[in-house]
Amino acid sequence: MKNPVLFFGAIVVAIIALALGIFYLVPGINHPLTFNGDPTGAQLKHAIAFFILFVLLIIVALVNRPKSVAR
Repeated sequence: MKNPVLFFGAIVVAIIALALGIFYLVPGINHPLTFNGDPTGAQLKHAIAFFILFVLLIIVALVNRPKSVAR
């Protein structure tokens, strides 16, 4: 069973994860989830985690995409 709510929800959260991944790569601004090191430096581990989350959510969206009605 394909769930359109899961499809669109995964896309929205994937876009947010992509934005956060890019945000954590930008140096010079305060990164709130940084507990060790320089909070204004680029946080590679956080960025990688958000990019992995992005890829997983895109896979979830592709698996749950609604069927097309036109044939």
